[in-house]
Amino acid sequence: MKSRAALLLAAAVLTLLGCAYYFTSEPAPLVIIKWREGTTSVRKAAVERWFGLVRARDPEGRAVTYDLVDTRRANINELLEQHEVEGVGYIDAATNTVSGNAAYGRGRMWLGDRLPVVRAYRVVPVIIAACSLVIAYAFAKEIVARRRRAQRLLAFLLGSRRPRFARAEPRLTDRPPDRDERPL
Repeated sequence: MKSRAALLLAAAVLTLLGCAYYFTSEPAPLVIIKWREGTTSVRKAAVERWFGLVRARDPEGRAVTYDLVDTRRANINELLEQHEVEGVGYIDAATNTVSGNAAYGRGRMWLGDRLPVVRAYRVVPVIIAACSLVIAYAFAKEIVARRRRAQRLLAFLLGSRRPRFARAEPRLTDRPPDRDERPL
């Protein structure tokens, strides 16, 4: 019974995530980030992950083109304040928003991409994996239960009190032991 409730909850969470993706998904705009000289690849990767800069094109140079999946004004303000960022392209500096003439990138963005903590710490993939494991466990438990019911039905149809393929316990006799067999 508990596994069915867990199955329903996991299915509801996955359905909710799927609907959120379906109804909030849209193409991600392109932006260009020019990195300061001497920015390490580790720091660059951290900034990319935190601010939603994905699908880097031509990452060898200092100016790199990205898909920006978090287009919130607060995110762009904080991105522009980073010491490692020397210049930007396709971002309107006056309003700190993506320019209207920015092309679309190859990827898509959705509501989950606009939440930095969710995006940076891979919360959504963990939720999907956990729900998938719960669903798999519930199905496995149901398969085992159906197998046991089928064994009991088969045993009933064959006229046995127990299935013949199950391990038999030693039989107990109803008669009292003989005098010679009684313990002293």
